[in-house]
Amino acid sequence: MFTLRSEKRDIKRNMFIYLGVFLFVALFGLIYEQFSHGVYSFFMAFAFLFPMILGFLPYILFYFFGKDNYPSVLTSDLYNAGVATITMASVFKGVLDIYGTTRDVHLYILTITGIVFLFAGIICHIISLIRKGK
Repeated sequence: MFTLRSEKRDIKRNMFIYLGVFLFVALFGLIYEQFSHGVYSFFMAFAFLFPMILGFLPYILFYFFGKDNYPSVLTSDLYNAGVATITMASVFKGVLDIYGTTRDVHLYILTITGIVFLFAGIICHIISLIRKGK
């Protein structure tokens, strides 16, 4: 049967996915900067923090303290799209910094889009909590 409700096992799966993404982005940034000929980018070096703080941390809090207030599938999808977009914007900005490009107008579009997705996911979750009366 089709449901828009996310289960605790989905929360656990998302936790492990974000843990993997965190490790991948950290390793990618480390390797990329090893071959950058001494050029350093703050955005590349700390891009791993987005999936860790915005992804893994909220899902682990839901897993342990959610008490059946888990986000719906739509909420999770919107929020996850926001985290992915912001993470990729940070990695992309790091690549541009290391390359030496200063034109990054499209980067603002990526960042704003990611923030919109994040807030859309948060707002959807708040609305579902209000409808439940919690």
